[in-house]
Amino acid sequence: MDNIQCYEGNYDRSLFYSKMGRFFAEEKYIRRMPYLRNKREKVWFTMERDRQVIAFSSLEFPGEYVLFTTEWVEPRYRRKGLFKALTDIRFEYCRELGWPIKTSTNLAFIKNYYIKQGFRIYRTTKNYWFLCTNKEVLHERPSQYLQKAQSRS
Repeated sequence: MDNIQCYEGNYDRSLFYSKMGRFFAEEKYIRRMPYLRNKREKVWFTMERDRQVIAFSSLEFPGEYVLFTTEWVEPRYRRKGLFKALTDIRFEYCRELGWPIKTSTNLAFIKNYYIKQGFRIYRTTKNYWFLCTNKEVLHERPSQYLQKAQSRS
């Protein structure tokens, strides 16, 4: 299992963008993730192989709930458990808060994954399912894979 890096709070933005910049700048990623944005209050989780980010996810706190925002796994690394590992670490990160979690997706298999984790659909549009849970989602997952990014002032 690859280590999961966490970027939160006052993390080194130069380091973050040196690893994640292509996802914000390259046309092939912009077309797939048009809503990808970074905000100061966003928390990012990344996985690397050969010093290259191969998967990432993020969350933010827009109110009295947690919003799971972006999830991405590079195509050649899919179906290897990386999405689950990143999502499990987000659940673990949020566990102590006890806040509801919300997310949205346009992919049926991700919708089905979240439903199996205790989420329910609270809204649909032509292209998206919006899901939430009002209870703490319990996952037994060791935090040994999580490393906090170095914070540099």
